[in-house]
Amino acid sequence: MTGQASRRLAMWLLLLVLLAAFIEGCSALTVWAIKNSTSRFLVWGPDVAQLPTIWAKSAGEWDDEVGWPSPREATAPPRDRSGAKLNPDFLEPGHACASAYGDSFVWGDDVGLNDGWIEQLSRLVGCRVANYGVSGYGTDQALVRFRRLTSDEAPVAMLGIFPENIIRNVNQYRPFFGFAIDPHWLKGRFVLDGSGALTWIERPRIDLSGFIALNREPARIVPREYFLPDTRDGPVTARFPYTLSLARIAMMPRVWTRLTGRPSWAEFYAADHPSGAFRLTVAIAQAFAREARLRGRKPLIVMLPGASSFRAREKFGAFEYAPLVETLSARKIDVFDTGPALLAALGTRSPCEMYAFPAACSGHFGVAGGGMLAQVVAAELKRRGWIK
Repeated sequence: MTGQASRRLAMWLLLLVLLAAFIEGCSALTVWAIKNSTSRFLVWGPDVAQLPTIWAKSAGEWDDEVGWPSPREATAPPRDRSGAKLNPDFLEPGHACASAYGDSFVWGDDVGLNDGWIEQLSRLVGCRVANYGVSGYGTDQALVRFRRLTSDEAPVAMLGIFPENIIRNVNQYRPFFGFAIDPHWLKGRFVLDGSGALTWIERPRIDLSGFIALNREPARIVPREYFLPDTRDGPVTARFPYTLSLARIAMMPRVWTRLTGRPSWAEFYAADHPSGAFRLTVAIAQAFAREARLRGRKPLIVMLPGASSFRAREKFGAFEYAPLVETLSARKIDVFDTGPALLAALGTRSPCEMYAFPAACSGHFGVAGGGMLAQVVAAELKRRGWIK
């Protein structure tokens, strides 16, 4: 090879190296941008150096089964001594005509303490509706909370299900969903045994070394976690080569589902999804209804669609959670899908108007949307003859 040819080859090799470095640099910036955005659940990269500090601040502030709230927080403001959300219109616990369990869509995030749909429902029907919702909960945690609160003697027990709950039911550590790294986000979970019965997998008992291992080697601490990093549906670990990390993020099934216009959890409503989330969620809802009936209560599963559910329905003609409603109804479980009733109440208005951030068409139910939801739930309870 001549000197000129060698120089030409070296130049091309240098250009390729520079191009590769540029692509890798852009990929690294993109991955870290994702990690610091609303899509952070796609990326896993805890700051290991901060774990001892986080542990020191949070150690002991958790529930040994469901993670949160801690025993201290469970009956402290903004909750009353019964564990229900403080209701300024019905301050004294007891004598509730109904109670409700679920996540932040039951609790009432994004609005004032007295403006959630449960509190508006209380005023509408003129009796206390005890709100036992907890932000961030899955349907599994709501069931455990219901089983524990035997002092709740309201004649009607509602289980509110926000459609995303289906993925929370196969998750044990919320930071895999983009929540802040903290030991109180660790919880137990249900699994189905060979006969299809629910079995509770206990929350791991961890110390500082266990907390570090949870974030560095999660499969060792939570082997029954479906969303383990670098699995089919788990977050992708942010590491070199970042180009490969970015390519793996781009190939995630939940990303492709979202790009079709469906909520990222929509495919989990398929009966054959590898997570088994659909069968598990059906079993949890059945267990709630069975427990309520054993306690002489009237159970009602209430579906609480988010803005993305309405967008998907407009595009595809059905809510993504429709299989759950159909299956529960077929199994004689009382279920109320608020979606169609809310659409009827909206008329020609956009569903975005119901949510706390209408311009972005996101968030929880706003004050007006919560009022609309309270009205359709009150009408359903009256139709059934369960309240006056």
